[in-house]
Amino acid sequence: MTSRIGRFEIRGELGRGAQSVVYRGFDPQLQREVAIKTLHFSNPDPEQNRVLLDEARLVSKLRHANIVPIFDAGEEGGDIYLVFELVPGQSLADFLRTAGVLSPVKAVSLLRPVLDAIAQAHANGIIHRDLKPSNILLDENGMPRVMDFGISVRISGESERLDKLSGTPAYMAPEYILKREVGERSDIFAAGLILYEMLAGRRAVQGSSLQEMFRRIVSEDIRLPEQVQVDERLAGILYKALARDPALRYRNVGQFAEALDAFIEPEATLPADASGQATIDFLLRRMRHKSDFPALSESVGAINRIANSETESVSRLSNTILKDFALTNKLLRLVNSAYFRPAGGGNISTVSRAVVVLGFETVRNIAISVLLFEHLQNKGNVGQLKEEFLRANLAGILARDLGAAAQMRDLEQVFICALFHGLGRLLAQYHFPDEAAEIRRVMAQKGVREEVAAQQVLGISLEELGVAIARQWGFPPLIVGAMRRLPAGRARKPGSPEERLRTLSGMANELCEVIAVATPESRDQEFRKVVTRFSEAIPLDDGQVMQTLRRAVEEVGELARIVHLGVQNTTFGRQMRHFAKLAQNPGEATGAGQTEDSLGSIALGDDVVPGAVGDAAAVVGVDAQAVLTAGIQDISNTLVDGFKLNDILRIILETMYRAMGFKRVILCVRDPRSNTMQGRFGFGPEASELARGFRFPLSFTPDIFHAATSKGVDILIRDIDDPKIAQRVPAWYRSLLPARSFVVFPLNLKGNPVALIYADCDEADGIHIPEKELSLLRTLRNQAVLAIKQGG
Repeated sequence: MTSRIGRFEIRGELGRGAQSVVYRGFDPQLQREVAIKTLHFSNPDPEQNRVLLDEARLVSKLRHANIVPIFDAGEEGGDIYLVFELVPGQSLADFLRTAGVLSPVKAVSLLRPVLDAIAQAHANGIIHRDLKPSNILLDENGMPRVMDFGISVRISGESERLDKLSGTPAYMAPEYILKREVGERSDIFAAGLILYEMLAGRRAVQGSSLQEMFRRIVSEDIRLPEQVQVDERLAGILYKALARDPALRYRNVGQFAEALDAFIEPEATLPADASGQATIDFLLRRMRHKSDFPALSESVGAINRIANSETESVSRLSNTILKDFALTNKLLRLVNSAYFRPAGGGNISTVSRAVVVLGFETVRNIAISVLLFEHLQNKGNVGQLKEEFLRANLAGILARDLGAAAQMRDLEQVFICALFHGLGRLLAQYHFPDEAAEIRRVMAQKGVREEVAAQQVLGISLEELGVAIARQWGFPPLIVGAMRRLPAGRARKPGSPEERLRTLSGMANELCEVIAVATPESRDQEFRKVVTRFSEAIPLDDGQVMQTLRRAVEEVGELARIVHLGVQNTTFGRQMRHFAKLAQNPGEATGAGQTEDSLGSIALGDDVVPGAVGDAAAVVGVDAQAVLTAGIQDISNTLVDGFKLNDILRIILETMYRAMGFKRVILCVRDPRSNTMQGRFGFGPEASELARGFRFPLSFTPDIFHAATSKGVDILIRDIDDPKIAQRVPAWYRSLLPARSFVVFPLNLKGNPVALIYADCDEADGIHIPEKELSLLRTLRNQAVLAIKQGG
């Protein structure tokens, strides 16, 4: 086995085919592992090699989460080689060999991202032409990623004729075999064959010779075996994709995808005889189809997957929140509200600073709360959803505050436990509004508890519904277990963290139930019942619990104000205010200058973050100077308070990212052992991954980066392809990043480079920095130098 291909070191073989070998390689220049595919043809053809390299250059421009990118391509000894991202995992072919027949839902869920990837390629005029299970990788999270566009062709019209057969016979379309025609519908045919294979557990086209396989493709309609039973609708979708006449197939990949989405959408009503598991399956199908809940699921899941390592978690949490402009704005407004501001010592203008001041758990909890509300918008059902959202948030805040009042330990997770204790009720209200209304009607008419009514209507308790979805969203067992209601009778003193979380969550939710359900005449009595039930487990008297409840109500009112919910217009909001009044002294029933009806509508005034990124309509109007100025003040406060160096640098990068509209901002730090500048972390799409490949020597090289670091000068490159500068842009940069314009701010101490801040834009001439903003950016850079100097 060769030890090197081009500049790449070969470290092992990953697989091989008739004309190709795939190696595990290492790029010494960018310090990363890669996959290298070599193509060997029995009759080398320079013209064919040229065409393949041209095609590789076209494919390298594709950017999609479900496409494995091409990093590099070249020719070695007459053979073509392609360099890909190394994706840990297995191919779909390997997966199918062990999994066998897949369920329809699983098969469709695997094919849908593949269709999205192919649609992206088609939009760029690229046909894959060799789509098959071995060219689809499943990464460590099971997400499909399409690779090997190596023999794809660029299509300018509906179809194009090719003189030679090229590809895998079992996945060729009839028109290609008969007429050498390829087009978008050729890829649709191949995608249909992949769907067939997942449903049937074997290839659709088999034969003892090429001639036999080709005959079957061009002359026989492909049908599932009789023993494979699938829904008629799905079979119809499959057969349309596999029509021998391309004119009878879907017109484009988007139509194919829409048909699969329509299949996944469940029936309009829940079956009358639905069991608990059937209800969960029904809900999951409806969640997958709706556009907002998959987004919520993805966002909550992403936050739950964040590592426990403080350095990694802060960076990843900040990046996750910053992807959503509205979420960023609302979160910063909340952390600058009256309930958090004392801890901040002034305005907080970045998510990174919020984490430093308030802690990771608090910021995570706020983010998930706002996410939950943002994705529960439904015009025909929004009133009741607001009620449930208020109730869930009051439970979360109240559980946290009860634990603090009782001086209990291990309270970091209790907010999430109590918030999601009512997840089943929220999901039922969102997805089954008619059934949720029926549950409330049964409770009122028959005088039964909610879980009894839900069992009658849905065939499952709302608690079990919530627990099932929480598991789907990746919540740890500690939280899932704490979402369950406590048994009847006196609550015992908790002896473990899980019992503590479950007890606090239980008490908070039972208090919320009293607020929501109890009549005015019975509220006091029901309130005391709950306090008495938990008196041994949470040793607080009536007065302490009521004062804690009042503070929690005020905090929920602040949250509602910021997310524009309008507490005073909801039934539960009015019920909350009633309980808050009970906790006040008679002379303070309305408070100085504040009427009863204003609770939850307190004007924030100066608490609003200057220049905070707002909703989509406000993003364009971000006041860069205000954001930069607020960031500088943030950093000054942090430097005075005592700091961790990474916290300061992260706040600086986030301030630049938010203020200037850069695509990515990356921090590089000098590695004294190798005398290189190495990327550490950043903000923007794939910034953390790109940072790992961002590495260049500090010894002399005739390029932009050496000029900036050696002389300590800021450099703005408006277009890397400008003839005046193109030769000064190094090859490693071009292969790593798609950006055509960038700016670098070197951080030097006593004339020696110690770090560098890089920011970019994908478009040429995409960066414009007015003089005032440039001065503020340099102030931020100088604060970073000061922090490095003080931090050693």
